[in-house]
Amino acid sequence: MTAALSVLQREHRALAAVLYCLEQVLGEIRLKRLAPDFALFESIVQYIQDFPDRFHHPKEDELLFPLLRKRAPEVNAILDELEDQHHEGIRLTNELKWKLAAWKENGESLFPAFDNAARAFIDFQRRHVGTEEREILPAAKRTFTEADWSRVNDGFASNEDPLFGRKPKAAFDALFSKIVSLAPEPHGLGARRAPAPKPPVGASEDRRRQLVNLHWI
Repeated sequence: MTAALSVLQREHRALAAVLYCLEQVLGEIRLKRLAPDFALFESIVQYIQDFPDRFHHPKEDELLFPLLRKRAPEVNAILDELEDQHHEGIRLTNELKWKLAAWKENGESLFPAFDNAARAFIDFQRRHVGTEEREILPAAKRTFTEADWSRVNDGFASNEDPLFGRKPKAAFDALFSKIVSLAPEPHGLGARRAPAPKPPVGASEDRRRQLVNLHWI
């Protein structure tokens, strides 16, 4: 019944893990304990630019929210706010991308601008996801019919869909794994540097399980 909600919550956890990593690495740089790794920052910014807008928000805007407006009109005002935040998130992410490029090109003096933009983005996304987890997903679970769930779950499971299919998921799995491999310990999303998204042939069962589990925190 709630397979779609499990997918959304899993995606929330993956995004939260990336944002936590960003937050911790920025803190280490502020304390002069860590030199900036622009490959890591560029991978994180790519993830938070592409993942919500190309892979996560369409599931909500096209599948979940329209049905929820019919079944639970009492949350329409919250849905309006969340949809506005989807657009605001694009602006904040673009600002983050520009400030990262300026920092990389012009040096340490522009780190505070990127740092402030990143912290604002992290706070914004946490509020957004928190609202969905507290208000929207429970409302769907409470009010959707079996036919509603069948429609939503089928949409999420459509492997040929250009938004929800195998290729987008594989791309984001690979990007998540790249972030895991670049992130310094102990902020590496619980990982010891994993060079590839698939467990190597011949790896021990414990190691194979660890690498597989890295994709969804």
